[in-house]
Amino acid sequence: MEIKDVLSRIGFVRNQANLSARELSGRMGMSPQYMAQVESGRIVLTVEKLLEILEICNFPIDRFFSPDINDYNIDKELETLINALPTEKKKHIIEFIKN
Repeated sequence: MEIKDVLSRIGFVRNQANLSARELSGRMGMSPQYMAQVESGRIVLTVEKLLEILEICNFPIDRFFSPDINDYNIDKELETLINALPTEKKKHIIEFIKN
């Protein structure tokens, strides 16, 4: 994942939480322009600040870094269902998918 992808995802997260850049900046105790500067790449974001953004927006860190942020819920549901299957059924699914 490149920095531009991280910055784009930060905007996605903020929008999912229905927060403006100004609102999120305020909740972080930062200047009103902080998030706009972060999202434009003018300010380097620390891991600590990224985690704070995710926490304020109530956004799972594993979803943020998932390969497809939009399909995360579907992927998680599928993973849960597959993990609950007995080994023999998992093997059948693998064979089905291969064919």
